[in-house]
Amino acid sequence: MPDAVTAPVEDPRVFDTYALSYAFMLLFLVPGSIAIGNLPFRQYTPLYVSLVTMPFVLGLALTFLVGSAEGLRRGLLRIAVLTPLVVVTGVAIMFGSAIALVPVSRFIRPENFTVLSWVAAAVLALLASPLVVALARRVRRPVGIAWAVQSLVLAAALVLVVAVLWTTFQSRGAIGDMARKDIVIYIIGGLTWYLPSFGLAAGVWRRLGLV
Repeated sequence: MPDAVTAPVEDPRVFDTYALSYAFMLLFLVPGSIAIGNLPFRQYTPLYVSLVTMPFVLGLALTFLVGSAEGLRRGLLRIAVLTPLVVVTGVAIMFGSAIALVPVSRFIRPENFTVLSWVAAAVLALLASPLVVALARRVRRPVGIAWAVQSLVLAAALVLVVAVLWTTFQSRGAIGDMARKDIVIYIIGGLTWYLPSFGLAAGVWRRLGLV
């Protein structure tokens, strides 16, 4: 008999795993950013580097751990096998997309920032849209504690994304005024670059069913 308090075993959808890993990583990104703000500016000590990288590793680990009802042992095996693969693949996606965007880099100038702000907001909304679909699936079909935890994580991540969008347009430059330059780059880069890259890699590897 299946466990009634966990999410059901089903074929994982690429963008469902993407959404869940995006949400978990984002929630770890927030306390990580606060902790980084208490360290010296861009002094790449082991602690600084750990705080920058751990949100992604922890987010992926929790995604693989609570993303199915196959038990703790299978979840830990999935973390051990898939996390390194996702990290390597995610970094490759980031570099590949960066190279693909080189032709448009000449348009990134101060005089174009008004238009670029709207473009960036549209891109962020598009990248975060799978979270809405994933949350809707869970709200329509609540099936246990794990499903509820996933719903709360997805909802909290969506609130953070909306808060970033609202802050960006409510007061131009407000995010830059609230935090140091390295933290702003970390947060905005995370939302639009790092989280989507690792999330897509996680979705593909999870769907392949290696473990």
